[in-house]
Amino acid sequence: MDRPIGRRAWFSALAGGVGLAAVACQAGAESTELNTPEGRVVQWQGDTMLILVTGLQEQYQVGDVISFNVLLNNQSNQVVEAKVRSKLLGLGDQPVVQAEPVQLTVETQDASNVDQELPTGNQLPPGDYTVSVEVPPWEVAGRETGSGARLRAPVKVVAASGV
Repeated sequence: MDRPIGRRAWFSALAGGVGLAAVACQAGAESTELNTPEGRVVQWQGDTMLILVTGLQEQYQVGDVISFNVLLNNQSNQVVEAKVRSKLLGLGDQPVVQAEPVQLTVETQDASNVDQELPTGNQLPPGDYTVSVEVPPWEVAGRETGSGARLRAPVKVVAASGV
């Protein structure tokens, strides 16, 4: 037991520990979907921030506008500046529709929200898509903080009736 640890054993233990920590951190950063009496809610919580996406439907018709609300709840004691990026992703997670990014200021122990719209247009083929809402690491007192968040929800786009 008084033998020094070899370099390979030390690096192996270090790499394994870093890998486990990365997996643990990433696992906690996943969004979850809830079905409530008020409708579908996608939520993410971490780094003193709670993010909710509400108003999404399971299915839309070609030509519909996918409308939803993004709420950021700042659970810290400092004002947060956060950017919200909403996209509709197709095959291979490629963006097919993007909303303009929105900058939100969220006061301490308060919430701010923004309505988002992703028009499906008449050229979008029917199929399975994913609504993605990204909130990159936010700023507190001019410094980047938080891990950032990505909320995802599957949606189906079907052919318009009568077509």
